[in-house]
Amino acid sequence: MHDPIKRTTTLFCVKRVAMLPRFLLAVLLLFVAACSVKAPQGPVADLVNLTQDAGIYHGLDPAAPVLAPKAQKIAFGHFMAEHFGPWTRTEPKHTAEEVFWGLALYPKKRLFGENTLLRDPAWLKRMAESSRVNDYPSINRRAIAVTNTSMRVLPTGQPAFYDFARAGEGFPFDYMQNSLVLAGTPLYASHVSADRAWIMVESRFAYGWVPVEDIGWVDDNFISKFRTGQYAAITRDDVSITDIDGDYRFTGHVGTILPVMKEGNGANGFALIIPVRTAKGEAVPQTAFLPKTVAQAAPIPATPDNFAKLANAMLGRAYGWGGLYEGRDCSAATMDLMAAFGIYLPRNSSQQIKVGVNASLKEMSVEEKKQFIIRNATPFLTLVRKPGHIMLYVGTKDGQPLVFHAIWGLKTMVGDGYGRKVIGRAVITSLEPGLEMDDLARPEGVLLEMVYAISTLP
Repeated sequence: MHDPIKRTTTLFCVKRVAMLPRFLLAVLLLFVAACSVKAPQGPVADLVNLTQDAGIYHGLDPAAPVLAPKAQKIAFGHFMAEHFGPWTRTEPKHTAEEVFWGLALYPKKRLFGENTLLRDPAWLKRMAESSRVNDYPSINRRAIAVTNTSMRVLPTGQPAFYDFARAGEGFPFDYMQNSLVLAGTPLYASHVSADRAWIMVESRFAYGWVPVEDIGWVDDNFISKFRTGQYAAITRDDVSITDIDGDYRFTGHVGTILPVMKEGNGANGFALIIPVRTAKGEAVPQTAFLPKTVAQAAPIPATPDNFAKLANAMLGRAYGWGGLYEGRDCSAATMDLMAAFGIYLPRNSSQQIKVGVNASLKEMSVEEKKQFIIRNATPFLTLVRKPGHIMLYVGTKDGQPLVFHAIWGLKTMVGDGYGRKVIGRAVITSLEPGLEMDDLARPEGVLLEMVYAISTLP
């Protein structure tokens, strides 16, 4: 809306200005124009000044492993045990209280729908009825993701947002979204919704509701064919995966792990096994061929060159809260990157920082934190944690520690409240991006001010 007082004042000023001599009028108009035009808001300076290449900051021998081969072999064994763990279960790992946490929390919140309007309380009532809480667990079956699918907090594809008017809420923060699950991920199914359209599943890293058509049921015969003992990691995002007949099946991303067939592999690529859902809902193995330009035998050797290659493949990808739209949030970026190297990470950033050798930075000044990180962190193996966010140390430039991370934005001050300077993608920055911004919230908007721990994997 226009302020009527400002309009009146402007009209009065224009009349007074029109009475000035022409040369003074021209000078004054130029001055007013220069003062009234706001400087365009460009990207955060780090994104201009720092080359977005994870391979140029580590200062290490690019071909020398940062993780000893023996240690990596042990880590990969642990990773695969976790990966296939859901197929060894005969009962749910998680209690009813855990899997239905959304039904306990969200009635206390103001939830908004995709139309930006408040959701009717009846919506949550329908979700509770569909969840069949008192019948949990209702099934005990093994399954596999046959496509990239979203784990949902409640059995619905409809979103639920907090206040659209508040920074850091509203779109894209759909609080029904738990995590993206990549195709080929083993699952344990524990429950089915009232309409039988949704299945509660557990993976190696998360649990939630998925659409029934996104999974296939597996038996011992399928598992024996799928667990070949040899595996490949996808090394690029947005790789089209087609079966032997050329039919599209799903899109592969960094973080996707698939079994390699014992026969049919050549010098230029891999013959992989992919799961395909039948009309009866069962998963059957089919063959897909991928060149070595987009896949590599897993675990990929843990060299700086290889870490940089995969991190660079992820750079620039749009931020995806909970993997929404097959993007990545901060913890998904670190989890997917480490998966290719056979290093297991939980899904949540608060749990990821507990993996490995942990060091607290809570009592340090900003400069002390910088120096501690530079002295003690290992490029591509050290996680850096602040509340609600996790980053991966990749090296230094001009005495500044640098990190790879998927970030939504930087906290800014807007009047008496907070705003966001949106970055919205996976990037390389210092730990103090945005210092040049007058409206950067201080200290809470400065990442390094809030960093409290690092942890070196595995």
